Amino acid sequence: MEIRPLRDLRAADSLSLAFNPYGLGSRMVPEDAAVFQQRQIADCDLADNVAAGTRDSFERLRNVFAYGVLCYDVYTIVGDQALLIYEQALRDRFIEWCAGTITFRLPHRPDESFTVSSYDDVKQCTRQRRMLVVGTTVVEFNGMLHGLRHWARAAGLLRGRRSRMAEGRLAELRNHVAHPSGYHVDTPVGAAQSVRDLAELINQLWGKATPDGRLYPAPLHREVVVLSWHRDERVRMELAEALLLSDRTDDEENADQHIVVRAIPFTSNPRWDDVHWAEFDSHFETTQYPTDYLWGPGTRQEARAWLAQEKPEGDSVDFIDRVFLIQEHAGVLRPPRRPAVMAGLPASARDGVWHAVRADFPVDAFAHVRHSTDRAVGHNRDRGDCRACSVEVLGSGTYNEVLHVTEAVLGPIQAVQSPAARLPFSRFWHTQTE
Repeated sequence: MEIRPLRDLRAADSLSLAFNPYGLGSRMVPEDAAVFQQRQIADCDLADNVAAGTRDSFERLRNVFAYGVLCYDVYTIVGDQALLIYEQALRDRFIEWCAGTITFRLPHRPDESFTVSSYDDVKQCTRQRRMLVVGTTVVEFNGMLHGLRHWARAAGLLRGRRSRMAEGRLAELRNHVAHPSGYHVDTPVGAAQSVRDLAELINQLWGKATPDGRLYPAPLHREVVVLSWHRDERVRMELAEALLLSDRTDDEENADQHIVVRAIPFTSNPRWDDVHWAEFDSHFETTQYPTDYLWGPGTRQEARAWLAQEKPEGDSVDFIDRVFLIQEHAGVLRPPRRPAVMAGLPASARDGVWHAVRADFPVDAFAHVRHSTDRAVGHNRDRGDCRACSVEVLGSGTYNEVLHVTEAVLGPIQAVQSPAARLPFSRFWHTQTE
């Protein structure tokens, strides 16, 4: 080993300096690089109620990350350690959740409870694979990462269908780090993302969603917006406030048709822009995020009058873990519906096979049902998490059977019967809604 003088240890690593706000390029000066890299994880603060052990390990990780400017290998160490803290966080949260007692269910025997005060006690109880009682259900639990992931999901501490797939990939990466088979190098970008993902997971375990989160996002704010279209196929979205303030009343504007909805508008963060807003249909879930019909269609003057009288306001909506109902009838697979709309369908529209699917986005639910008959793809039609995609299958069958399954999950459903209102130039869902 080469013994390096202190001045060399204090010198910035040229590899670290190559990462700048625009990607790889000209090297930053060391002082700017140090500030820039620390800012990548500066807002990754943990909730106040996070367990002390998990908090200390995470803060040490954030502190060490700053030294990557001096030694590029620090980023690899940080990225690897973040994956190991993933399991520590689950263990600490499990100890808090069980409150000193864990209960296992054995075949043909009464439930068996054990007193535990540390995770070592938990591991002692799980030397043989057992079924852990979690509320009204049981999960396979061996005390290792695999069992902890299933417990956290069953306990409702982790949420989101796409994040479930991400958790599986994180577990694979953690196992690769814990049992390495070769040498690897991480980047500042990768290490920072690992820290951010870890912060999201820890906060979610302790009940706090992350604003603008990648894995466990907080509810999004919706505004009252107006969707309009012209006969030449122009479509437009504008805030209701803008329409009320506008003094445009010419004949061409009033020839347009307008629908008032509550939706996610275009934001300063394009990540949350609804790429399918122009596919809106009041009877189907065809937009990426929940969009609620309020009024229309009608002219611009009529929309302005309704808004001035009713004064609807925006709200916040949680878009993950939604339940979608998909109808398969006469060889046509219709787009997903929300439960309230399904419950309000007339008897003449209830024929065919129905599928109840929990997903974050309607396209995920639709794609699963469409491909579930293809054995080569590997989608399952049985109840439970799909092996091939990020949905949970709740059930399939007749209208009444699926409605019963949905109410068992969500509770009583209040039927909604909205007027038929849709933007007529939809392309993405067009063939399914005819």
